[in-house]
Amino acid sequence: METGLQTVQQLAAALLDLAAAVLMGAAASRVWLGGGVSGWAAGRRERVRKIAILGAVLALAADVAVLWLEAAAMAEVPPLQAAGAVWTLLTATHLGRAWSIGMAGLAVATAATCSRAARNSRPVALTLLSLAVFWYTRSLASHAASDGDVSLRLLADWVHLNLTGLWVGAVLVAGAIALKPVGRMSPADRHARVAYVASLSNAATIALAGIAATGLYAAWRGLGAWDRLLGNAYGNTLAIKVALVGVAAALGGFNRFVVMPAWRARASAGDPSDGLLPARFRRVLWIESLVLLAVVVLAAWLAATPPGESIE
Repeated sequence: METGLQTVQQLAAALLDLAAAVLMGAAASRVWLGGGVSGWAAGRRERVRKIAILGAVLALAADVAVLWLEAAAMAEVPPLQAAGAVWTLLTATHLGRAWSIGMAGLAVATAATCSRAARNSRPVALTLLSLAVFWYTRSLASHAASDGDVSLRLLADWVHLNLTGLWVGAVLVAGAIALKPVGRMSPADRHARVAYVASLSNAATIALAGIAATGLYAAWRGLGAWDRLLGNAYGNTLAIKVALVGVAAALGGFNRFVVMPAWRARASAGDPSDGLLPARFRRVLWIESLVLLAVVVLAAWLAATPPGESIE
């Protein structure tokens, strides 16, 4: 039963991180869609807000599940008998206090997300700030906290989680919601769509650079030596995760350097017959999204795997 419980814990953690990432990506997308006169952008903003609310609800539920399952594991009891252990975990442990702060951050982010204010940046800023608090508490529950609650290792992990959440969430929201095909578009609509895609691509590029830097540091601290990258559960999982991140980065690079230039050139020339390029961009986003989903799941497995643990 222990192995089964661990698997459920990891899946709950992956769902939590994924839902929080969607919430983060949706908040950023609302900024990139702007508050101008484009009817396309206005319609996308409302759809993005709705998917953000769904992500927030899933994140809150998954966070409760993560706490409950952790309490069951610590008390070595079945989850249905873990009610008493949950209260003990919340009130008597560092992990419980960190979870409470993180849940408060999620709750504030959820409240801010429900705002319909398109031209007011304060709800979006509050969402992102609250999620930053949440991601910090996720770092507190990881291997990065072994050096203390305030350390370079913890800071690097926190930045890594924020940037990964932005990248994963923005790609998922763009592929599933923001860039869904629509009917006839005005020149203002096409301009707004190109501007959104440019903001998405720029943010993903910056996020990827930060993810690479903080990821390398985290891998070095976690492994202790590069010759331990393979031959143990942690290193093998990390190697697969890095390979998948490389695939996702290559897909994003294809969109940025191959599809986008031609798309922007046609849009700048006022050519309305550019439906093929947006469709190609979105197809690549869908493939990238699937790869990033696997990355999120592997990250949850890494968080629960002691560095250097041998394969049995």
